[in-house]
Amino acid sequence: MVTTGVQFPGVSSASALGRATAANASCGDCQWTISPACIANGPSDDAMCQGAATACTAPAVRYRVYLRHPGEPWQLVDTICLGPDQKPASVADVGQLVRERVVNLLPDAAPTFQPADGGLVNLPTLFAAGEPRTFTTRSFDVLGFAVVVTATAHWDWIFEPGVTQGFDVPGGDYPDTDVSYTYADPGTRGVVLTTSWDARFTIDGDGPFQVPGPQITKTAGPVPVPVREAHSVLVGG
Repeated sequence: MVTTGVQFPGVSSASALGRATAANASCGDCQWTISPACIANGPSDDAMCQGAATACTAPAVRYRVYLRHPGEPWQLVDTICLGPDQKPASVADVGQLVRERVVNLLPDAAPTFQPADGGLVNLPTLFAAGEPRTFTTRSFDVLGFAVVVTATAHWDWIFEPGVTQGFDVPGGDYPDTDVSYTYADPGTRGVVLTTSWDARFTIDGDGPFQVPGPQITKTAGPVPVPVREAHSVLVGG
C-alpha cells in the first residue's frame, strides 16, 4: 500500500516509526509502503509467509514499513503489527472523517440576553453565546486512530436587520459587557448568532493538523429580543 502523509494505528510517538511519520507528516511528495516481513520480500512485494503471520499476536501480521523521499530509494523505517481491520491512512483521509464527526461533537450555542425581560432604548443590551472560546473533545476513534480535536470559536451576531458584528469572546452576564448592542428604537428583534469554529486535530498524539475544508459553522436563532422605551418615574422627596 502506498500513500502520502501517512499515519499508522497504535504507534507510539517515541518509536522509530512514530518519529518518522511525525517528521514527514507535511511531506506531500513522500511515499510509504508496507510489505509482509518475509525474508524474500522487498518494498514492492506482498507475498505472505509463516514468519510474518506468526510474529504478532493473531490475527495481526508483521509488516515492514518503507519510506521513499522524491528521487531516493526506499528506506526501511520499522516493522509493525497490523490486524485485519487496521491499515495505514493519510492525514487527509483521517481529516475528512474527523470533519464529519466533529460537527456533532462541538457545542451548540445557547444565546441569552440581559436584561432578561428585554433591552431598553439607548442603553446597552448584553448578549452571551453560551459557548466556550476554546473547546477540546474527548479522544475518539477514527480508522483505528485516537483523535482529539481542539477548536477555537468566533461569533457573528445579527442584532437587527443590516447590523452584523463579530466577536472573539462569547460574552456573558453582567458585569461582562464585552458583547453588547444599543438599540435606538423600541420593538422586538430576531437576533441570530452564527458560531464559526477553527478546528485542529491530533492523531495518536501527532499533529496538530488542520481539519480540512472551511470553518465549521452553526447558527442559532432567531431569538426574539423585546426592546422597550425607558420611562421616567417621579419620586417624592
